[in-house]
Amino acid sequence: MKRISFLLLFHLCVVCVCAQQESSAINGRMLSTYATLESGNRAFLDSIYTVRTGTEYAFINGNDYYPYHYRAKHKPLLFYQKDRTASITVSGRKYDNLMLEYDTYTDEVVFPELENNFGNKTFQIAINKDIISSFTLYFRDDTLRFRYYGGTDDSRGLPPGFYELAYDGPSRYLIKHRSVVHQRSGINEYFYAPTGYVMTENGYMKIASNSKFFKIFGVRSLEMRKIIERRNLKVRKAGKRDIINVLTLFDGQTGVSH
Repeated sequence: MKRISFLLLFHLCVVCVCAQQESSAINGRMLSTYATLESGNRAFLDSIYTVRTGTEYAFINGNDYYPYHYRAKHKPLLFYQKDRTASITVSGRKYDNLMLEYDTYTDEVVFPELENNFGNKTFQIAINKDIISSFTLYFRDDTLRFRYYGGTDDSRGLPPGFYELAYDGPSRYLIKHRSVVHQRSGINEYFYAPTGYVMTENGYMKIASNSKFFKIFGVRSLEMRKIIERRNLKVRKAGKRDIINVLTLFDGQTGVSH
């Protein structure tokens, strides 16, 4: 009886081991197949991108971008209804004559509508922020130059992200193009709400009320007050060109720079 029990136990162990080995082999083949498909899909996307842009860095450092705002009337894409061209500098190399979108809600640079030439489906790719040195959007009435700020000494006071370098003088002026979301009739709407920042000795400060704006300029706050009052300007509601003009006048005056 003991001999029979031992043989049965041995047989069961062999069956279990074989089953485990077979299961491992199946799982291994499935993983290998998945990896092959994933690699093939990525290579396919890379080939599409290469044909469309004439570049080789493709989507290796990007992800599929899903247009989550497709139902919204107010979209987070910056000036998406305006014609533009664009350039981008990635890993030290500049690429010109591209079509780019900038998502002001997710803070992503997007290559839109990459055709696959095999049907009606298009791809949109969000480029990895870590590899983008800068990008520029060229509109008929303006040029917006962006770079990433965050985690460095020259970024104090700024939430990490892409900012437009609107004015690069002694009083550097940045704009964070952003959107805030509000739900209407069950649909998320994305309302444009840009924020301006001015560089100071202690980092960047947000442009808010007139009184807070004057304080940004320290010992020269009276000079700025006079400029603002002469123009009867409310900085909270002021446009980009108004702020640039004010800072240009301020930086052109004699005196100790703040």
